[in-house]
Amino acid sequence: MSVAFFAAYAAYAVSRQVTYLTAGYDLGIFDQAVRDYAHFRAPIVALKGEHYNIFADHFHPIIALIAPLYWIWDSPDVLLIVQAALVAASIPFVHAFAARRIGANAALVVAFAYAAGWAIQAMIDFDFHEIAFALPLLAAALDALDRKDDRTLLITCGLLLLVREDMGAVLVMVGILRALQGGRTRRRAGYWLIGAGVAGYVVATKVIIPAFAPDEGFAYWTFDALGPNLPRAVLSIIEHPVHAVRLFFTPSVKAQTLGYLFVPLALTPLRSRYLLVAVPLLAERFFNSRDHLWTTHFHYNALVWLVLVIAMVDGCQRLGVWPRARLRALMLVFLAVVPFAMLQWDHVTPPVFRRMIDGSAWRQTPHSLDQQAAVAQIPRDVCVSVDDRLAPQLLNRDRVTLPTLSTPKTDFYVLDMSQAEVGYPLPSPQYVLGLAQRDGYRTVFSQGPMLVLRSPDYAGPSAECRP
Repeated sequence: MSVAFFAAYAAYAVSRQVTYLTAGYDLGIFDQAVRDYAHFRAPIVALKGEHYNIFADHFHPIIALIAPLYWIWDSPDVLLIVQAALVAASIPFVHAFAARRIGANAALVVAFAYAAGWAIQAMIDFDFHEIAFALPLLAAALDALDRKDDRTLLITCGLLLLVREDMGAVLVMVGILRALQGGRTRRRAGYWLIGAGVAGYVVATKVIIPAFAPDEGFAYWTFDALGPNLPRAVLSIIEHPVHAVRLFFTPSVKAQTLGYLFVPLALTPLRSRYLLVAVPLLAERFFNSRDHLWTTHFHYNALVWLVLVIAMVDGCQRLGVWPRARLRALMLVFLAVVPFAMLQWDHVTPPVFRRMIDGSAWRQTPHSLDQQAAVAQIPRDVCVSVDDRLAPQLLNRDRVTLPTLSTPKTDFYVLDMSQAEVGYPLPSPQYVLGLAQRDGYRTVFSQGPMLVLRSPDYAGPSAECRP
């Protein structure tokens, strides 16, 4: 099952690159960082600005593990395939957790419901993200916690701290669960995890990230309704619980996303203590001021889905579902049918399997053919500013930036005039076109909505413009 899902998800992810559906944010960002790691350079991401070190954004040194693969194949496709592999690697741990409660064969249904779930498919449909590393690591950690294997638990949780700074909050919750299992040794391991989680978050957000950030701050504290920092936010929740609850569930898109997460699992995660691990992940999103975090799109729900599936297995055991043959059969049928049936709702998740079956995943559109023709006009080893949706096509050939970001040199502009903006949160292509024409750039290619403009000072490829 793991191999099958890896093959399907890798093929689909690569098809998005082939058909020009990927983007610089975030595939291009990680590609530039990992390529620098592969060349033993600091991870400078030109797509986010001149001399922008990726550690100014998030703390995720674990992505450096991908660098050796770039020695074999220098392409953003590597990241897409790695993400599919990481998703597949988490499936056996979910199966192992479930098998201890309902047997190996029945656990296959649980593993299938997890791997085919809409949240996982939404992640695959969104290029690449570092949170993919957290899937197998957290799955292994929860499995080790269930088996009371402290060595594996501590190792996997230590690696989680290298995935992203917010994994510190996850470690705190795992530590609390370990301490609640009782016993002096277990409590000690739990306290170590709690301490490591707090220390990891503080060091990453107060020391490491500010040291690289241009404004010497942490850009992702965006909880305006709760307070300017974590202590104030926690105090606000304690002092104003009604306000916190209202903020967590409104507007309605938040409640809708929660429904899509819990209903396919028959609300059974609510009965499990493992749900505690999902609390900081959900709070980070639904208390956030950035509204795109509230939806069913992108990669944000995948890690929550993993925790909820684990909690569902445990919750069903606590509710007495698994020991009763009829309830067990009913729950397994529910898991086999309901999560998969939700894949037919396009407003919940992209129709990944449907697009692969009908062939549309590999089919070029007139627009993608126009994009392909425009990209073909760009020579190797030039400095190019492109529409965000074109960046992944040039990353292993040229020095790629987004228009209007600080850059010392731009040989070519590639603009898609059909888009509202050249990249989030950048201006419209019409605005960029006006700036380029004012600076003497000349249109050298036009097809459909695509324009390629060349600098009046262009003198050919140069070493400074190599990727």
